[in-house]
Amino acid sequence: SKRNNKAQIELLTEIIRHTPVGSFLESAIDNIVRDKVNPKRGSILHCSMYGVEHTGIYIGSNQIVDLDGNGNISKKDPKRFINGTNAISIYVACDDTSVLYSNSIADAAEKSIGDKRKYDLLADNCHRFAGYCITKDYDSEKLVETFSGLEKIIKNHFSPKKFTWRVWDLASDQMF
Repeated sequence: SKRNNKAQIELLTEIIRHTPVGSFLESAIDNIVRDKVNPKRGSILHCSMYGVEHTGIYIGSNQIVDLDGNGNISKKDPKRFINGTNAISIYVACDDTSVLYSNSIADAAEKSIGDKRKYDLLADNCHRFAGYCITKDYDSEKLVETFSGLEKIIKNHFSPKKFTWRVWDLASDQMF
């Protein structure tokens, strides 16, 4: 049936998207075809990291706060944010082409700089940190351990009409 075919195509697209080749192709298309945006203070960002996503919070002046794999919460520029990934783009959470952001999200990220977490890939990771910056609560975010869980938090917080991720309009020398 058409409904089954559509579901199968969506599933296949999602699987391909999460492979390094699929991630590269998606990013290449996004850089060529879709509108690019510039983040605002308090935007949620992500980049591809070998089939999974890495997330952080934009705090302005080309600075991103994230939780790294050692449990350190630090401020870094776009080059350091994608260092060690296969990313060719950094994405910004949007409502269609309008950037989603909140100063209170940036404030929470900035207040966390220098903190150390007991990093766990499955339980206390960059997505949970970004979720905390949005909700200001680590404990209630036990389900925010995945990228899709973070996307639900973003959608609940901002209620966008058309939630999308758009490529940050950065010059390549700022990324590589």
